Amino acid sequence: MYCIALDLGTSGFRAQLIDIETKETIKTVITMGHPLPGGNVMDHLDFAISTGEDVAHGVIIETIVRMFQLFDVDLSKVERLAVCGNPIQLSLFQNIEIRDLAYAGKNKQKKLGDENVKREARVFPASELFKTLDLSNCEIIVPPAIKHEIGADALAMMLETDFLKQTSPSLVTDYGTNAEMALKVGDKIISASAAAGPAIEGQGISCGMLASPGAICDVKQEGEFWKIKALDKEMEPQDAYLIDPIS
Repeated sequence: MYCIALDLGTSGFRAQLIDIETKETIKTVITMGHPLPGGNVMDHLDFAISTGEDVAHGVIIETIVRMFQLFDVDLSKVERLAVCGNPIQLSLFQNIEIRDLAYAGKNKQKKLGDENVKREARVFPASELFKTLDLSNCEIIVPPAIKHEIGADALAMMLETDFLKQTSPSLVTDYGTNAEMALKVGDKIISASAAAGPAIEGQGISCGMLASPGAICDVKQEGEFWKIKALDKEMEPQDAYLIDPIS
């Protein structure tokens, strides 16, 4: 039996097929760009609002269908699909309200009747979204968004690490096209986000790339130095080089 981890990024999608028993990643499929027109989340929102949310949702689902087909396995054996992304991507994926994410003004949101949209955790049958694939035994898990601008991927980052167990001040970061951070001091957690990647909303940033071969994916401490891990041609982490964090 299998499960699938799906990350709906602003600059592209990434899916991993995982064997439930061995917990090994069998195959990784990525897109080299977002299926919707534009290079940032505001472009995606504009397309969905002007063209139709159903159209945007359909394009995203069709892209994911093609990704899953590349796994080349019996998809009826997939038991779980876990999906992460920022609130905009997850809303487009589920085909739920997005206008509150497009308009920051409270008066405008109130006029549209969407000033109190909740994006809570959901568990529902995959058949609700995927009509052309045999995912009859699969349930979709969507974690909750923390706030308007802090998505489920930030929450997943906190849960995946031992961040929540730390007693000293701790920081976790996710450097995607949209960077998210969480700082824990005692029992208080402060989260924030900012543009960080090679997109229009991060036009002041000079460095950045997609999650593709060559991208830094992890950092481990080795004495006074940091060991950098980077993705190889198979999208697997490999030891790269040592850096001096001071210099």
